[in-house]
Amino acid sequence: MADTKLGATAMAQCQEGSAEEGQEHRLRAALRHLQAESGVLERLIYKHRNQHRGAAYFQYLLKVRRDMKLLLSANLAEVINAVFPVITCHKPANTILVPNRQGKRKPGANHSHYKRLLGVARLLSQMAEPVMKGAVQISFLLARSFFVELCTAVLALLARVRVLTQQMLLDVVSVHNKVTDLTDKKQAVKISIDKVQAFREYYPSSNDPNTILECVWVKDKFVLHEKTKASSQKTQDEGLKCTPDSSIKYETIGLVSEGWNTLPSMIHDI
Repeated sequence: MADTKLGATAMAQCQEGSAEEGQEHRLRAALRHLQAESGVLERLIYKHRNQHRGAAYFQYLLKVRRDMKLLLSANLAEVINAVFPVITCHKPANTILVPNRQGKRKPGANHSHYKRLLGVARLLSQMAEPVMKGAVQISFLLARSFFVELCTAVLALLARVRVLTQQMLLDVVSVHNKVTDLTDKKQAVKISIDKVQAFREYYPSSNDPNTILECVWVKDKFVLHEKTKASSQKTQDEGLKCTPDSSIKYETIGLVSEGWNTLPSMIHDI
């Protein structure tokens, strides 16, 4: 019976691990494809900016390019490298809550990986609107048989960008919620130095409330909803309650200076 339970637990852990690995590979692949689409969009804008600069669809393409540059500048690959070891319990959750060290070559605000992950989710949710509006404007030109080759190329690019950003939004929201659950729990990390093992416990902070994300399908896109949840300190309270009361009784003694007053009389008696 015990072997069956152990086998079921091992299978569940393997399934969770494979799901997390698949999610990580999917995010990395989507990020690579998005970088390629960003390069294609940059070349299209550079080639046709003089002829179509004042068109409405071209302004939406500029907004899409701006959002893609912001997304790529967030360095999502670095965030993935920091977050997934926490999900797989290889690193403590507090490592992604600490602000990153800011170097001289990287000016700007100093945010933690957790905050950067939340910012990426917000940016992905806002990228759907300019993509859809740009596609609508391009379809008007295509219906009139204007710039057929350009319209076909831009529509195909916007379709790929929309699919990539929506899928990345779902994965980023899932990863963010997993990390939020881990940061709200007590964690123990084993430290081994020269064959000496020690365990260090990390407790969640009760100062900052946690943010839970949710994607809701509205008409033709996913809309991001944020919910604030207070951090729970049950694990820490239970840990304090479980500590047994000490049976050792202590006795209070006076200060050492009080004994020096009786020392001369004791010497005189001797």
